[in-house]
Amino acid sequence: MLTWMAVVAVVFVHAYNLSNRLLSENAEATPHTPHGVVGFVQYLGSQTLTRWPAALLFAISGFLFFHNLEPRVGQFVSKIRRRARTLALPYLLWSSWSLAVYVVSHALPSVQAYVSADALNRLTIGSVLERLFVSPVAYPLWFLQALFTCALLSPAIWALVRFLGPLALAPFTVAWLLHVDLGAAGYLPCKALLFFTFGALVATRMRADQRVPFSGPNGSATSAALGRWLLPLFVAACILYTALLRNEQSWAAATAHQLLMCLAVAAVWFGYDAYLIPLVRRRWLTASATLSFFVFAAQEPLLMIFKRLILHTGGGGRVSDAVILATYFAAPLLTIAVSLAAGWMLRRHARPLYRLLTGGR
Repeated sequence: MLTWMAVVAVVFVHAYNLSNRLLSENAEATPHTPHGVVGFVQYLGSQTLTRWPAALLFAISGFLFFHNLEPRVGQFVSKIRRRARTLALPYLLWSSWSLAVYVVSHALPSVQAYVSADALNRLTIGSVLERLFVSPVAYPLWFLQALFTCALLSPAIWALVRFLGPLALAPFTVAWLLHVDLGAAGYLPCKALLFFTFGALVATRMRADQRVPFSGPNGSATSAALGRWLLPLFVAACILYTALLRNEQSWAAATAHQLLMCLAVAAVWFGYDAYLIPLVRRRWLTASATLSFFVFAAQEPLLMIFKRLILHTGGGGRVSDAVILATYFAAPLLTIAVSLAAGWMLRRHARPLYRLLTGGR
């Protein structure tokens, strides 16, 4: 259920539509900025309240990778091979699909108002390969790139955690706070290394029977008690940050935003025990959760298509704030609904293809 919540949050992160490239690739810059009610609502929703999924999922993935790992060469090879099937293969399939949609959509005369007219003329073999393997059209796939890279680096991460303990987090924390760019596109973001290593640290300490806060027999009750005040605190912090700092460009404001993300991870993790467990008993939610990976992978370019269609239909080049705000909520909801329907149909009528697209999930 937590993964499904994260996927829904990710779709709303990408629902942000205060950009001049949403009406079409040739659109003039719009007068809308993060100021005003529309800017406040969208920043609050997409830049604060829902900015936790990647960090939390990297941490969970690191924990799951290491929690039953015997540090032998064969075990590392086996786990990496499995990640190739569950991460690398779906990445290639979805990246190819999004590139195909991009090419077809730019070739159709009926959609020329929404796209760049000479985009296909700029495509070369090199740019196609770059779109497939480095910068996919479906940009959320960077998460799969980064996660697979973390799996490839798992022997080095294990060594760091084994010999440095919590200090293994220090270099990744500093690099993340300083916005260090390792120059590897989406394959090696410092955020991924930091939170994946954090998950690895928790897993290895638990395997070694070392103390891990909020674990053990009373861990759930303690987590719930902490979550009862931590989740409301996080929501209040998001509102304050959005009201006071969303237009700040300083390093201090950016660092505060990163710390807010850390608070978000803790708030969602502990707040789940306090507030969100009852959701598990809702059958329609648990059924939707089984399609979470498919929805994540299918969200783009579908979400972008819905945003451009709704905005263009709602006023063309000069849309009102009401239309912009309505699009912000309607486009992700439509994307989730269509992705769920497509995933359900594929799983029911073309299960082998569905398993390939989802890595056997």
